[in-house]
Amino acid sequence: MESRRNSSPQELVIASWNGESNVPLRAFSAEELVKATNNFHSHHILAEDAFYLLYRGCFEKRPILVKKYGKEGSLWPHEDTNSYATHDMAITSQVCNHKNVLKLIGCCLEFQFSALVYECETSIKLLSNGLYEMDRSSDNLTLAWKTRLSIANDIASALVHLHTTFSTPIVHRNLKPGNIILDQNGVAKLLDFSLAIRIPPGESQVEDMVVGTYGFAEPEYVATGIVTVKTDVYAFGMIMLELLTGKRIVDAKRGGSHGHLGNLVKMYMNEDQLNKVVDARMIGEGIGVEQEQQFRAFVQLALRCFEEKREDRPEMKGVAEELSRIWRSVNVHS
Repeated sequence: MESRRNSSPQELVIASWNGESNVPLRAFSAEELVKATNNFHSHHILAEDAFYLLYRGCFEKRPILVKKYGKEGSLWPHEDTNSYATHDMAITSQVCNHKNVLKLIGCCLEFQFSALVYECETSIKLLSNGLYEMDRSSDNLTLAWKTRLSIANDIASALVHLHTTFSTPIVHRNLKPGNIILDQNGVAKLLDFSLAIRIPPGESQVEDMVVGTYGFAEPEYVATGIVTVKTDVYAFGMIMLELLTGKRIVDAKRGGSHGHLGNLVKMYMNEDQLNKVVDARMIGEGIGVEQEQQFRAFVQLALRCFEEKREDRPEMKGVAEELSRIWRSVNVHS
């Protein structure tokens, strides 16, 4: 089981994992980040999680994002918050050179818990803000099918990087739309590695405490605490369904077994009525033959990603290859 409680933030940022180099990080002062975020004003909050708040900011006339760990009123023990903050910094510094991972540029060790500073653009969105049909906020995202498919391709590429590039695979373990940033060009970037875990050398799995987000957490992992790369594949399948339908994975209002989006999509697929579950905001007045074929291929791939048995799910490399094939089909017919 991986330990995260024995190293200081400085040691984790400076050290390398298995000899793999880190990106150089700038040391920001607390004063600089307070000024950049207008004293961490609530109007600057982009995202909120159990352990942190993510703020928009401006430093030296350039936009930045600041992840500040340790929320007021949080019931989490300080040692847990510190552990997740330092772990996030260490892993992110390893993986953020990939184009589909949010770029970490610095940190601040002057607060009670570490703060992480990310590269940012003027116009960015959080995928979870406005993706769902019932959310009609001012931040609503009207995403075309091609854009949603591009997002899936981007995140699949990031996961292949995590699973295959390093000497030991990294499992993100908390994939969800709330951890995906869209830049001004619509490029998707993965965020937050506080729950990420490495598979030990020579092993295919690792046991750890159960963490993550309800609905996206793999049932076998929840039941046993055993993590494999297929844990991410399962969650990625959930993201694919949310991208296609604009609905939340779990919604008690749907009632019965349809409370889980996977069951609802399977039902419409079996009844050859996929158009009834595809997000109406991206299909306009109807679905063409080519587009229906693309939707069907996309759903079939998503369903394979969350097969009950891990061995029945594809590896992320295979998922990425199939998404690329669907992408080529879209470009041919667009």
